[in-house]
Amino acid sequence: MNTLEEIAHIGDKNRFAVTLKLDKNYGDIWLFGRICYWIGGDIVGDYNLGTSLRDVLIQSSYIRNDSGKRFCPSLANLEKDKIFSLTSNSLLENSTDISQYTQGDPLSACFDVRIPVDVFDSWKIFLVEDISEARMLYKHIDSPNIREFKLTPNEFDNVFCEAYIHLEKLYDIENEKHK
Repeated sequence: MNTLEEIAHIGDKNRFAVTLKLDKNYGDIWLFGRICYWIGGDIVGDYNLGTSLRDVLIQSSYIRNDSGKRFCPSLANLEKDKIFSLTSNSLLENSTDISQYTQGDPLSACFDVRIPVDVFDSWKIFLVEDISEARMLYKHIDSPNIREFKLTPNEFDNVFCEAYIHLEKLYDIENEKHK
């Protein structure tokens, strides 16, 4: 990225990618801009809404810190609707049913790979891995249909961490200007 206003596509849009773009007037350290995921060629997130990419960076740290912790074969081998409902219900804290599949394994929050910022508010996005594949399950809240795309293990984490590092560099550039 030569200037802060350029667009960044990290990953493969036909598999998993993150698109980031700073607005022309990005508000210094607020880094106002746009972000979305690409999952299997589908755009996920409200890219046109825009958000503070600084907030994205802060909220993304939890997802980045869970890198490599989404391995749970007993959950990954279930039907997509079952994985989705177990994970969704456990995150709402109205069910502990997921614990029968994750005993001694990761907490259910690590399967939630939706960045908790406004552009992703209308989405649920989960990722669970086993030895041979990573299953991304995602759904717009207004749709009854759960979509699934299979990645290789760690593929999501590799792309996500690269996007995180990119955002971190943008923030550091702006932060240095204001010291």
